[in-house]
Amino acid sequence: MAASRDHQALALLCAACLAGAASGGRVDVEDMLMMDRFRSWQAAYNRSYATAAERLRRFEVYRQNMELIEATNRLGLSYKLSETPFTVPTSPATSSSPRTPCRAGSGSSSSPRAPAPSARAGAAVTAQDQGDQCDTCWAFAAVAAIESLHKIKKGKLVSLSEQELVDCASEPGSNCSTGGNAKEAMKWVAKHGGLTTESNYPYNKEEEGSSKLDKMRNHVVKIRAAKSVRRNNEAKLQAAVARQPVAVGIYVKPEFQNYKSGVIDWPCNLEKVDHAVTVVGYGADHCGRKYWIVKNSWGEDWGEKGYFRLERRVKNKRGTCCIATDPSFPVM
Repeated sequence: MAASRDHQALALLCAACLAGAASGGRVDVEDMLMMDRFRSWQAAYNRSYATAAERLRRFEVYRQNMELIEATNRLGLSYKLSETPFTVPTSPATSSSPRTPCRAGSGSSSSPRAPAPSARAGAAVTAQDQGDQCDTCWAFAAVAAIESLHKIKKGKLVSLSEQELVDCASEPGSNCSTGGNAKEAMKWVAKHGGLTTESNYPYNKEEEGSSKLDKMRNHVVKIRAAKSVRRNNEAKLQAAVARQPVAVGIYVKPEFQNYKSGVIDWPCNLEKVDHAVTVVGYGADHCGRKYWIVKNSWGEDWGEKGYFRLERRVKNKRGTCCIATDPSFPVM
Protein backbone atom coordinates (compact mmCIF):
# COMPACT_ATOMS: atom_id res chain seq x y z
CA MET A 1 0.00 0.00 0.00
CA ALA A 2 2.81 2.42 0.91
CA ALA A 3 4.60 1.64 -2.34
CA SER A 4 1.37 2.29 -4.25
CA ARG A 5 1.02 5.70 -2.59
CA ASP A 6 4.65 6.44 -3.48
CA HIS A 7 3.96 5.70 -7.13
CA GLN A 8 0.81 7.85 -7.03
CA ALA A 9 2.74 10.78 -5.60
CA LEU A 10 5.53 10.34 -8.12
CA ALA A 11 2.95 10.20 -10.90
CA LEU A 12 1.40 13.45 -9.66
CA LEU A 13 4.81 15.10 -9.61
CA CYS A 14 5.58 13.87 -13.11
CA ALA A 15 2.21 15.10 -14.33
CA ALA A 16 2.90 18.53 -12.87
CA CYS A 17 6.31 18.64 -14.54
CA LEU A 18 4.93 17.52 -17.89
CA ALA A 19 2.15 20.09 -17.66
CA GLY A 20 4.80 22.75 -17.17
CA ALA A 21 6.70 21.46 -20.19
CA ALA A 22 3.55 21.45 -22.33
CA SER A 23 2.89 25.09 -21.45
CA GLY A 24 6.32 26.13 -22.62
CA GLY A 25 8.28 25.27 -19.47
CA ARG A 26 10.57 22.33 -18.92
CA VAL A 27 10.66 19.17 -16.85
CA ASP A 28 12.45 20.04 -13.62
CA VAL A 29 15.04 17.31 -13.21
CA GLU A 30 16.03 18.75 -9.83
CA ASP A 31 12.48 18.13 -8.59
CA MET A 32 12.73 14.51 -9.65
CA LEU A 33 16.08 14.10 -7.91
CA MET A 34 14.71 15.79 -4.80
CA MET A 35 11.74 13.40 -4.82
CA ASP A 36 14.20 10.49 -4.87
CA ARG A 37 15.93 11.97 -1.84
CA PHE A 38 12.59 12.42 -0.12
CA ARG A 39 11.71 8.78 -0.72
CA SER A 40 15.05 7.74 0.76
CA TRP A 41 14.36 9.96 3.78
CA GLN A 42 10.95 8.31 4.21
CA ALA A 43 12.51 4.87 4.11
CA ALA A 44 15.28 5.80 6.55
CA TYR A 45 12.89 7.16 9.17
CA ASN A 46 9.86 4.97 8.47
CA ARG A 47 7.55 7.78 7.37
CA SER A 48 4.40 7.13 5.35
CA TYR A 49 1.42 9.32 4.41
CA ALA A 50 -2.23 8.45 3.90
CA THR A 51 -2.71 10.02 0.47
CA ALA A 52 -0.61 11.04 -2.50
CA ALA A 53 -1.72 14.65 -2.03
CA GLU A 54 -0.56 14.63 1.59
CA ARG A 55 2.75 13.14 0.53
CA LEU A 56 3.25 15.93 -1.99
CA ARG A 57 2.55 18.52 0.71
CA ARG A 58 5.19 16.91 2.91
CA PHE A 59 7.55 16.77 -0.05
CA GLU A 60 7.25 20.54 -0.41
CA VAL A 61 8.22 20.97 3.26
CA TYR A 62 11.15 18.61 2.73
CA ARG A 63 12.34 20.48 -0.36
CA GLN A 64 12.13 23.88 1.35
CA ASN A 65 14.05 22.61 4.36
CA MET A 66 16.71 20.93 2.22
CA GLU A 67 17.20 24.17 0.28
CA LEU A 68 17.64 26.01 3.59
CA ILE A 69 20.08 23.34 4.83
CA GLU A 70 22.21 23.49 1.70
CA ALA A 71 22.21 27.31 1.59
CA THR A 72 23.23 27.48 5.26
CA ASN A 73 26.05 24.97 4.86
CA ARG A 74 27.49 26.92 1.92
CA LEU A 75 28.11 29.85 4.30
CA GLY A 76 30.86 27.95 6.15
CA LEU A 77 29.50 28.66 9.62
CA SER A 78 30.57 27.10 12.92
CA TYR A 79 27.82 24.47 12.64
CA LYS A 80 26.34 22.21 10.00
CA LEU A 81 22.73 21.38 9.23
CA SER A 82 21.62 18.11 7.67
CA GLU A 83 18.64 15.92 6.91
CA THR A 84 17.34 14.56 10.25
CA PRO A 85 14.24 12.65 11.42
CA PHE A 86 12.58 16.07 11.91
CA THR A 87 13.29 17.65 8.52
CA VAL A 88 9.58 17.08 7.87
CA PRO A 89 7.68 17.47 11.18
CA THR A 90 4.96 14.99 12.05
CA SER A 91 2.29 17.68 11.90
CA PRO A 92 2.17 19.89 8.79
CA ALA A 93 0.99 22.76 11.00
CA THR A 94 4.33 22.79 12.79
CA SER A 95 6.51 22.75 9.69
CA SER A 96 7.98 26.15 10.55
CA SER A 97 8.28 25.55 14.29
CA PRO A 98 10.65 23.50 16.44
CA ARG A 99 9.56 20.00 17.33
CA THR A 100 7.49 19.61 20.51
CA PRO A 101 8.61 22.68 22.45
CA CYS A 102 8.37 22.71 26.34
CA ARG A 103 7.80 25.52 28.89
CA ALA A 104 30.17 24.75 9.14
CA GLY A 105 33.33 26.29 9.07
CA SER A 106 36.61 25.28 10.68
CA GLY A 107 35.90 23.04 13.59
CA SER A 108 32.27 22.56 12.57
CA SER A 109 32.64 18.84 12.00
CA SER A 110 35.07 18.13 14.82
CA SER A 111 33.82 16.03 17.71
CA PRO A 112 33.52 17.57 21.19
CA ARG A 113 36.79 17.31 23.10
CA ALA A 114 38.21 18.40 26.45
CA PRO A 115 34.86 18.05 28.23
CA ALA A 116 34.26 18.92 31.86
CA PRO A 117 34.58 16.08 34.39
CA SER A 118 30.81 15.55 34.52
CA ALA A 119 30.82 14.66 30.82
CA ARG A 120 33.43 11.92 31.20
CA ALA A 121 32.74 8.63 29.45
CA GLY A 122 30.01 6.58 31.05
CA ALA A 123 28.44 9.38 33.11
CA ALA A 124 25.33 9.67 30.94
CA VAL A 125 22.71 7.31 29.55
CA THR A 126 22.42 7.25 25.75
CA ALA A 127 20.33 10.15 24.40
CA GLN A 128 16.65 9.19 24.53
CA ASP A 129 13.77 10.10 22.21
CA GLN A 130 10.77 11.86 23.74
CA GLY A 131 8.64 11.24 20.63
CA ASP A 132 6.55 13.64 18.57
CA GLN A 133 3.28 13.68 20.48
CA CYS A 134 4.13 14.98 23.95
CA ASP A 135 5.97 18.01 25.36
CA THR A 136 7.97 15.97 27.85
CA CYS A 137 11.44 17.49 27.43
CA TRP A 138 11.30 18.73 31.04
CA ALA A 139 11.04 15.14 32.31
CA PHE A 140 13.96 13.98 30.15
CA ALA A 141 16.12 16.92 31.27
CA ALA A 142 15.42 16.19 34.94
CA VAL A 143 15.98 12.45 34.60
CA ALA A 144 19.24 12.92 32.67
CA ALA A 145 20.60 15.14 35.45
CA ILE A 146 19.62 12.60 38.13
CA GLU A 147 21.01 9.61 36.19
CA SER A 148 24.39 11.27 35.72
CA LEU A 149 24.63 12.45 39.32
CA HIS A 150 23.89 8.92 40.52
CA LYS A 151 26.68 7.61 38.28
CA ILE A 152 29.13 10.22 39.59
CA LYS A 153 28.22 9.64 43.25
CA LYS A 154 27.50 5.90 43.30
CA GLY A 155 29.50 4.62 40.34
CA LYS A 156 26.50 2.95 38.71
CA LEU A 157 24.63 4.11 35.61
CA VAL A 158 20.89 3.38 35.84
CA SER A 159 18.29 4.30 33.20
CA LEU A 160 15.41 5.92 35.09
CA SER A 161 11.73 6.41 34.26
CA GLU A 162 10.66 9.63 32.55
CA GLN A 163 7.13 8.25 32.37
CA GLU A 164 6.82 8.26 36.16
CA LEU A 165 7.38 12.02 36.08
CA VAL A 166 5.03 12.54 33.14
CA ASP A 167 2.24 10.59 34.86
CA CYS A 168 2.76 11.68 38.44
CA ALA A 169 4.67 14.97 38.65
CA SER A 170 2.60 17.02 36.19
CA GLU A 171 0.21 19.70 37.37
CA PRO A 172 -3.33 18.41 38.17
CA GLY A 173 -5.50 18.53 35.07
CA SER A 174 -2.55 18.83 32.71
CA ASN A 175 -1.69 16.42 29.92
CA CYS A 176 1.46 15.39 28.12
CA SER A 177 1.15 18.36 25.75
CA THR A 178 1.08 20.92 28.55
CA GLY A 179 4.80 20.88 29.25
CA GLY A 180 6.47 21.16 32.63
CA ASN A 181 9.48 22.33 34.60
CA ALA A 182 12.65 20.31 35.19
CA LYS A 183 13.41 21.78 38.62
CA GLU A 184 9.87 21.12 39.84
CA ALA A 185 10.20 17.56 38.54
CA MET A 186 13.39 17.06 40.54
CA LYS A 187 11.70 18.50 43.64
CA TRP A 188 8.91 15.95 43.13
CA VAL A 189 11.49 13.14 42.99
CA ALA A 190 13.03 14.34 46.27
CA LYS A 191 9.63 14.60 47.97
CA HIS A 192 8.31 11.23 46.78
CA GLY A 193 11.30 9.05 47.54
CA GLY A 194 13.07 8.77 44.20
CA LEU A 195 12.48 7.26 40.77
CA THR A 196 12.04 3.75 39.46
CA THR A 197 13.79 2.34 36.40
CA GLU A 198 12.87 2.82 32.76
CA SER A 199 12.42 -0.94 32.36
CA ASN A 200 9.98 -1.05 35.28
CA TYR A 201 7.97 2.00 34.17
CA PRO A 202 8.67 2.44 30.41
CA TYR A 203 8.11 5.62 28.45
CA ASN A 204 4.98 5.99 26.31
CA LYS A 205 5.67 8.27 23.33
CA GLU A 206 2.01 8.65 22.40
CA GLU A 207 0.20 9.97 25.48
CA GLU A 208 0.26 10.36 29.22
CA GLY A 209 -1.04 7.61 31.47
CA SER A 210 -1.90 7.52 35.16
CA SER A 211 0.37 7.01 38.16
CA LYS A 212 1.12 3.33 38.76
CA LEU A 213 1.54 3.05 42.51
CA ASP A 214 2.79 -0.54 42.38
CA LYS A 215 5.70 0.52 40.16
CA MET A 216 6.40 3.66 42.20
CA ARG A 217 7.16 1.53 45.25
CA ASN A 218 10.30 0.28 43.54
CA HIS A 219 12.36 3.49 43.63
CA VAL A 220 16.03 2.74 42.95
CA VAL A 221 17.59 6.24 42.87
CA LYS A 222 16.85 8.96 45.41
CA ILE A 223 17.79 12.63 45.71
CA ARG A 224 17.50 15.05 48.63
CA ALA A 225 16.63 18.27 46.83
CA ALA A 226 16.82 20.40 43.70
CA LYS A 227 18.78 23.63 43.62
CA SER A 228 19.20 26.52 41.20
CA VAL A 229 22.36 27.97 39.72
CA ARG A 230 22.54 31.77 39.86
CA ARG A 231 20.60 33.03 36.85
CA ASN A 232 22.20 34.81 33.92
CA ASN A 233 25.73 33.90 34.95
CA GLU A 234 27.67 31.56 32.66
CA ALA A 235 30.63 31.42 35.05
CA LYS A 236 28.37 30.01 37.78
CA LEU A 237 26.83 27.59 35.31
CA GLN A 238 30.28 26.39 34.27
CA ALA A 239 31.27 25.83 37.90
CA ALA A 240 28.11 23.79 38.46
CA VAL A 241 28.60 21.72 35.30
CA ALA A 242 32.17 20.95 36.39
CA ARG A 243 30.61 19.07 39.30
CA GLN A 244 27.61 17.45 37.61
CA PRO A 245 25.13 17.80 34.70
CA VAL A 246 22.65 20.68 34.98
CA ALA A 247 19.11 20.97 33.56
CA VAL A 248 18.51 24.18 31.60
CA GLY A 249 15.92 25.80 29.37
CA ILE A 250 16.76 27.15 25.92
CA TYR A 251 15.02 28.77 22.98
CA VAL A 252 15.12 26.67 19.82
CA LYS A 253 14.86 28.08 16.30
CA PRO A 254 13.32 26.08 13.42
CA GLU A 255 16.85 25.35 12.14
CA PHE A 256 17.48 23.40 15.33
CA GLN A 257 15.43 20.52 13.89
CA ASN A 258 18.11 20.02 11.24
CA TYR A 259 21.22 20.51 13.38
CA LYS A 260 23.92 17.97 12.55
CA SER A 261 27.20 19.06 14.11
CA GLY A 262 29.38 21.94 15.22
CA VAL A 263 28.95 24.86 17.60
CA ILE A 264 25.65 26.74 17.42
CA ASP A 265 26.16 30.49 17.60
CA TRP A 266 23.06 31.74 15.85
CA PRO A 267 21.08 34.69 17.28
CA CYS A 268 18.11 33.58 19.37
CA ASN A 269 15.02 35.06 20.98
CA LEU A 270 16.40 36.08 24.38
CA GLU A 271 12.97 36.58 25.92
CA LYS A 272 11.64 33.07 25.40
CA VAL A 273 12.55 29.60 26.65
CA ASP A 274 10.66 26.69 25.08
CA HIS A 275 12.78 23.54 25.39
CA ALA A 276 14.43 21.76 28.34
CA VAL A 277 17.80 20.01 27.93
CA THR A 278 20.75 18.95 30.09
CA VAL A 279 24.23 20.50 30.02
CA VAL A 280 26.71 17.66 30.58
CA GLY A 281 30.03 19.37 29.95
CA TYR A 282 31.99 22.08 28.17
CA GLY A 283 35.03 22.41 25.98
CA ALA A 284 36.68 24.31 23.13
CA ASP A 285 37.48 23.41 19.53
CA HIS A 286 40.90 23.74 17.90
CA CYS A 287 40.09 27.32 16.92
CA GLY A 288 39.52 28.24 20.56
CA ARG A 289 35.75 28.51 20.20
CA LYS A 290 34.23 27.70 23.59
CA TYR A 291 31.07 25.64 23.82
CA TRP A 292 28.64 23.81 26.06
CA ILE A 293 28.01 20.10 25.49
CA VAL A 294 24.27 19.54 25.78
CA LYS A 295 22.15 16.40 25.83
CA ASN A 296 18.86 16.59 23.92
CA SER A 297 15.89 14.20 24.00
CA TRP A 298 15.35 13.67 20.27
CA GLY A 299 17.19 10.36 19.89
CA GLU A 300 20.64 9.44 18.57
CA ASP A 301 19.74 10.05 14.91
CA TRP A 302 19.65 13.80 15.60
CA GLY A 303 22.72 16.00 16.06
CA GLU A 304 25.98 14.60 17.42
CA LYS A 305 24.50 11.26 18.48
CA GLY A 306 21.73 13.04 20.35
CA TYR A 307 23.93 15.83 21.71
CA PHE A 308 24.67 19.35 20.49
CA ARG A 309 27.04 22.20 21.24
CA LEU A 310 26.17 25.82 22.04
CA GLU A 311 28.62 28.71 22.08
CA ARG A 312 29.85 29.43 25.64
CA ARG A 313 30.92 32.66 27.39
CA VAL A 314 29.12 35.04 25.07
CA LYS A 315 28.61 38.74 25.77
CA ASN A 316 24.92 38.47 26.61
CA LYS A 317 24.52 37.39 30.23
CA ARG A 318 21.64 35.07 29.32
CA GLY A 319 23.99 32.97 27.22
CA THR A 320 23.41 31.55 23.76
CA CYS A 321 19.71 30.79 23.30
CA CYS A 322 19.05 31.65 27.00
CA ILE A 323 21.05 28.68 28.32
CA ALA A 324 22.00 30.55 31.52
CA THR A 325 18.55 31.88 32.40
CA ASP A 326 17.23 29.13 34.69
CA PRO A 327 19.68 26.28 35.42
CA SER A 328 18.95 23.70 38.14
CA PHE A 329 20.47 20.47 39.43
CA PRO A 330 19.66 17.59 41.79
CA VAL A 331 21.34 17.06 45.16
CA MET A 332 22.02 13.64 46.71
